[in-house]
Amino acid sequence: MSATPRDPGAMIVRGAQATAAGFAGRLAARLLFLFVAGRLYGPAAFGAYVLAVAAVELAVSVGSLGMKKVIFQLLDAEDQAGRPPGHVLLDAALLVALASALLAGAMMTAAALLPALPGDAERALFLLAPMVAGQSLLDLFLAATRWRHAIRYEVVARSLVEPYALLAGAAFAWAMGFGSDGLAFGYGCGTLAALAFAAWGARGVFRGLRLRSWRPEGRILRPMLGFAAANTATDLLNALYTRIDLWLVGLLMGAGPAGVYGMARQVAVPIRQVRQSFDGLLIPLVARTLNERGSRGSGEALASATRLILAIQLPLLVAILAAGRPALAWLGREFEAAYWPLLALAAAEVIQAAFSIGDLVFVYLRPRLGLGLTLASIAIGIVAALLLIPLWGLTGAAVSVLIAYALRAALRSLVLRRRFHLDVPASHQAGPFVAAAAGLGAALAVRGADGFVLPLVAGLAAYAAALAAWLALRHESLSLTGFSR
Repeated sequence: MSATPRDPGAMIVRGAQATAAGFAGRLAARLLFLFVAGRLYGPAAFGAYVLAVAAVELAVSVGSLGMKKVIFQLLDAEDQAGRPPGHVLLDAALLVALASALLAGAMMTAAALLPALPGDAERALFLLAPMVAGQSLLDLFLAATRWRHAIRYEVVARSLVEPYALLAGAAFAWAMGFGSDGLAFGYGCGTLAALAFAAWGARGVFRGLRLRSWRPEGRILRPMLGFAAANTATDLLNALYTRIDLWLVGLLMGAGPAGVYGMARQVAVPIRQVRQSFDGLLIPLVARTLNERGSRGSGEALASATRLILAIQLPLLVAILAAGRPALAWLGREFEAAYWPLLALAAAEVIQAAFSIGDLVFVYLRPRLGLGLTLASIAIGIVAALLLIPLWGLTGAAVSVLIAYALRAALRSLVLRRRFHLDVPASHQAGPFVAAAAGLGAALAVRGADGFVLPLVAGLAAYAAALAAWLALRHESLSLTGFSR
């Protein structure tokens, strides 16, 4: 398929490139924030903060009502019916705001009446709970801007406005003597600043929301709420699935170890963000491909996207092996203990982020089946964590995540092949994994040298050379193919 201006694969790559343009800025802001959190606030305060943020993000998965995925279909349907897209967005925003406000109130009540969380996590949760609405609406408005394929608003909001407002807020709060509450203050600054920008961007993309003529109507809101219900349950379980290990560490080991473990999770996040950089256009185009070709005709599209994402993610795993320990020490000596958990979490993120593209098949065709897979994966992760945390501490928690993600990927592949006749040969993704093995081997071979620069350079060079050789020998490429126009 040629890379014409209308080529969906080229559109996805251009969207990912636009997001990647802000990736360096976002990464710099993240590292500076982690430095502020680690050096100024310490493991205990950071542990309370990450536990509270994990609870807020879980609530967002419910409060957002799955709208960041289904809004595309709602807008397409109403646009064909002649209804202003701004009114569809306002309907969705009303439902999301009401659901999020109820959840935030329940969380604040629970934090005030049932203080049973480690350290000061209940106070952090009380302060952060109102941001459930902010984050849910932020997801919705940014998704709405992508309906017209306008990626720039999400790039600026997520890569610049939110992280730098968070950093500035946390540093300002420390300077003003807010104590451990400063991290929550920074989170609020980042959320509200990004939400204001996203709302402004959505208004521009839709050429006005026509607020004066909009009136909420039950006959429209009720079907919209029902349409989102199944995927909301899936989003909730997926959010629980990716955070339960942190809560188990906090409950079993306390706020301090949770802070160390949370730092490992934060350093591994850029691997997940590689996948997220594609989602802006990948999700709506996968939805269109599934609608037009069905699951049988969508295998090439999903396989090519998985291969490209793996090829970008795996060098980050090599870099973490080579430079992860000094990076953690720079954030604070207490965080060096997170190195081995970081390696396991990074490997888990590679598996989950790349192969979870197949979950979109369940989202659009069989949501309940996806729900069952998520429940099974959560059960596996909990059992593994309860067995391994007492044995290996933080490393045991991270290994339990790796086990759960790997088994879920295997189960997902099996179900897609048998239920949806969507079969992707293992050789399709073999190239990036072979290159990663070469890169990890090269980094380990020179690891005894002073510093981390030589292992880092050797590992990345070996990865690049091995991937190029594999593609040349097999006459393959990393291009995205198989998507409907």
